[in-house]
Amino acid sequence: MPLPGCKILVLVEPPAAIIKIAGRAAAENARDFQQLIQRLHGDGIGRFALDLTGCLLMDSTFSGVLAGLASEMGPDPAKGCPRFTIVGANSRVLDLLDNLGVIPLVNVIDSHEEGNLTEAEELELAQHSKTEMATCCLEAHKLLMKLKPENAAKFRTVTEILEQQLSTAA
Repeated sequence: MPLPGCKILVLVEPPAAIIKIAGRAAAENARDFQQLIQRLHGDGIGRFALDLTGCLLMDSTFSGVLAGLASEMGPDPAKGCPRFTIVGANSRVLDLLDNLGVIPLVNVIDSHEEGNLTEAEELELAQHSKTEMATCCLEAHKLLMKLKPENAAKFRTVTEILEQQLSTAA
């Protein structure tokens, strides 16, 4: 049985946002997620609760994008803690984030008080070009390789293929 695609719901409650990710958090949606977080941060949103209670799995590209955003933004200056809180993730997702070295960049909690997500807006997911997808994947995997030395062996071949794909596309 194929896994369902991704659905991203956003509820902004300044100075924070709740982002519910349901289905697969994968490369196909990583760029949309990245652009959403960058836009919200530019609008003054400083903390992000990622509700993953409905997220069945997360791939390395999406994990790398999350790690990149968390690294780039750094801790919340007012509270000195990570800006991203992972809520309700299953063990498969948590194991992936832990194995890739992303966990130290985020808070993890089992559950939270449900915000009124009935008012949340669904993010319209875009179709990205092969070049955009390859660039996003390459950046995410390079960051994961930098984040944890053990990731270099895991992703060396992937990054070489993506670099080659991008050089022939140029």
